[in-house]
Amino acid sequence: MTKHLLAAGLLVATLASVKTYAQQPQQQQPQQDREGFFKKIDTDGDGKLSKTEVDVASKDNKRLAKLKDNFDAIDTNKDTFIDKDELKAYRKSQGPRKKEDGSK
Repeated sequence: MTKHLLAAGLLVATLASVKTYAQQPQQQQPQQDREGFFKKIDTDGDGKLSKTEVDVASKDNKRLAKLKDNFDAIDTNKDTFIDKDELKAYRKSQGPRKKEDGSK
């Protein structure tokens, strides 16, 4: 009898945990990914990306070639750095991103 109660209690606790986890907002993950993306490139930790930082990062990551190629367009205040707000505005102006393999 005790084993059955213990098993039932564990089952209820597991189901409650899964339900709570599933209800967490999904918007937090992309924002965290973007923060990590920016911090990874911002090697000197000054909160902005220099052309040198972007050039070095794009050598190891083909996806960053677009950032490198559009650096001057993204740097709207022309201070030779890209800050988080400029990058966010640029991404917003580009509309929804499509997957690289062409599927939606």
